[in-house]
Amino acid sequence: MKPRHLWTIPYIDQPPEFWQDLNTHCGEWIDEVYLPMPSDIVSSGRPLQPEVHVMDFLKHSPFKISVLLNPVIFSRPLHEISGQITAQLKTMVSEYRIHSVSVSNITLAEMIKKNIPQLVLNASVLLDIWSPAQLEYINDVFDILVPSSRIVRNMPALKAMKKGFKGQIKLIVNEGCLPHCVYRNQHFYEMGSGIDNPRSLCRELIDKKPWLRLTGSWILPQHLYLYNGVCDTFKLSGRVTLQNPDYYKEVLTAYIKRQARRPHRIGGGPVCGSLNMHIDDAFFKKTLYCNKDCQSCVLCREKYRANQTD
Repeated sequence: MKPRHLWTIPYIDQPPEFWQDLNTHCGEWIDEVYLPMPSDIVSSGRPLQPEVHVMDFLKHSPFKISVLLNPVIFSRPLHEISGQITAQLKTMVSEYRIHSVSVSNITLAEMIKKNIPQLVLNASVLLDIWSPAQLEYINDVFDILVPSSRIVRNMPALKAMKKGFKGQIKLIVNEGCLPHCVYRNQHFYEMGSGIDNPRSLCRELIDKKPWLRLTGSWILPQHLYLYNGVCDTFKLSGRVTLQNPDYYKEVLTAYIKRQARRPHRIGGGPVCGSLNMHIDDAFFKKTLYCNKDCQSCVLCREKYRANQTD
């Protein structure tokens, strides 16, 4: 596979040497690095992360930079803060290598498009775009779509999204959220609300029904080939789970080189973090085309049970 700038990767708080080394060894694969927009006006929708080296990174990054403006809710009505957001974003674009922005609010995206047209606009995964009907709302606004975690393992839905969206499709490969999680809204609200250590609310559920981990929205490196033709680029999550720089490089390299991994070694969250199982191609393909009726389907239950008795 020829190197292409396929990957959007997370910022972790490391000195310039880390990023220079990453650029030396795999820069030809990396498109941009994403991080929360440094701002007191709007959060990124995620818990706060260390920022000791963030200004050094902004000034000297060897990579293009993508900033996140995608909380589930804003601290104030958008019309009260939108002017401050666009003004600060303009300043950052003029001073640093800001190339794109991820947004979870369509009105804000329209304002950015009008005022800073050179920015590439990403429809955040938090917009929860999973149906072609939703494309009517975003097709004239966004350049890149990061589809909802609901359909990362739903090939017919992804194909419909690829056919209907005018821009590029970018998939998060290792986030691992349960596609039909009933805790989703509360979880993302708590992550963006300022709580120090917001926990994944689904932990008790997946402890009771551990087979649900196999339904998570993760893609292993060795299965990326199955997505040929339905997505254009990939995104690695892990601002929390990949804080260790050695592990960060290990996971990124595995994805770039498509080295075989088990779910517990892809830098995912609690859904796949303890899933130390070999996932064969045949099983993974079946999960891409199953009817998603987990109430009646036994595929993942039987796979998990068989693994426990091996």
